[in-house]
Amino acid sequence: MKMRFIKTAYKAAVATLIGTMVSCNSDVLTNLNNDPNKIDYVIPSYLFTQIELGMPQTRGQLHQGMQYVATYKDVPDIGGKQFDYIPGFGFTIYSTQFNAIKQCMDALKMPEDVNKIALCRIVRVYGYHTLTDATGDVPYFEASLALNDVLKPKYDTQQAIYMDMLKELDEAAASLNPAMPTFAGADVFYAGDIPKWKKFAYTLMLRLAMRLSEKDPETAKKYALIAINGGVMSETGDIAYLKYSATATNPRAPYTEYQATQDPDNAQGQKLSSTLINQFKTTRDPRIYVLSVVWTKVGSAYVPDTTMASQKGMVPGSILGYPADFPTYSEYSPIWWNRETSPLIILSPAEAQLLVAEAVLKGWYTGTSEKAAYDLAVTRAMQQWALWPNVPSLSPNSSTIPAGAIAAYLATGYPYKTNGTVAERQEQISTQKWLSLLGDDHEVWSNWRRTGFPKFNFKNWEGSKPYPGSVTGGEMFRRLPYPDERATNNDNQQEALKRQGFPLDPSVKAQSDALLGRVWWDKK
Repeated sequence: MKMRFIKTAYKAAVATLIGTMVSCNSDVLTNLNNDPNKIDYVIPSYLFTQIELGMPQTRGQLHQGMQYVATYKDVPDIGGKQFDYIPGFGFTIYSTQFNAIKQCMDALKMPEDVNKIALCRIVRVYGYHTLTDATGDVPYFEASLALNDVLKPKYDTQQAIYMDMLKELDEAAASLNPAMPTFAGADVFYAGDIPKWKKFAYTLMLRLAMRLSEKDPETAKKYALIAINGGVMSETGDIAYLKYSATATNPRAPYTEYQATQDPDNAQGQKLSSTLINQFKTTRDPRIYVLSVVWTKVGSAYVPDTTMASQKGMVPGSILGYPADFPTYSEYSPIWWNRETSPLIILSPAEAQLLVAEAVLKGWYTGTSEKAAYDLAVTRAMQQWALWPNVPSLSPNSSTIPAGAIAAYLATGYPYKTNGTVAERQEQISTQKWLSLLGDDHEVWSNWRRTGFPKFNFKNWEGSKPYPGSVTGGEMFRRLPYPDERATNNDNQQEALKRQGFPLDPSVKAQSDALLGRVWWDKK
């Protein structure tokens, strides 16, 4: 009897336990591990703000290589002047920027999301063109597909990537509809202004089209005309820029190089280059008063000298070791590196109109004259400095360049050479791009590779020799290396290097993936 009772009780207990397990809500148990202070779903507007903030790319070696600045230091900045092994672009852009764009687009599923999807397509092109311009063939069509089990994406040819980017911009710009919803205030460029985004898309298209002008002029002309006729940037209000707070770090302004309290040696031994200062002084360029200053010691303090006559640039690649006259060279004015509300320009009407001028020069476009486009570009390039904050201690110099100074520059300082040779006019357009795109080093470098202008001398050591330790023979590198993917995607990377004709000898640092090799559009 006792044994029967125990068996009955045991069965009842088991039944109760099973019943409890069946009725248990697994979702409730799972939710116990969720952080209530975090979200586990995508809010497209928040993500798009992050994407815009992640668009700028910076590289100090390019800033020095394009001879905005020069340095006396051999460590660490001997590599900053194309003289030592250059670190690659870095594929973290895939795990940050490109994955964020894909997440945002995947969350946009409704018909009324047409504008938001178009903006994601446009900013994706912006990121990819910077990456492929720097390195050549890269993963593109199979990128960001890890959730689809594509863990080793193939490297696509730059030609295929460019054709798709131009198509993407064409389709995205055409799909933009002012009557449909936008990201509104989450859009830090234009607050959802669709007509301005159309200008952004067509200006970016014009940039990419002109990149192909020497390699594929037929495609270049086709898309240049689509872009210009579609409407590119022309007014100061068209500028796409980011504005940083007093405590934020602007990734393109050289804050680490200069200090508010001056001393004889700034952080990395950088001064403005003789290439830049001589250009300013020869043409009486009013931008010198915004950008350049010499700090003179008076007693125990340093005071700014902003007169044109006092400005002096350091010859790039000419000095090894601290020079006795280092404090007498010009460096960036606090107007440029000041943290407080300092902007960062992503795309501008100055560049757009210089590209229009080049399209006219090539005989592709007849809707304006070269000089009219050039003059408008220079005017907008000088007007854009008004976005920078004034620095009271530099008064009467300010970030606002007077209209009279702009007019004088266009009339007598550096007027467009209407009767010059094609090469002279191309040089002048490219030189203005170098001056107006200060801070966007990747774009200036790409334009220099395409056109050969401005003409830089990279061999200034003891007259005309390469700087000691140069592994490129004193030449400016023409591409950035890939990151090492031996452990993850090495076969695809090696195939891409071989396809592009780059040396594969890892024992030679400068040639391990061809710093002096040319990407597709740069090959003659």
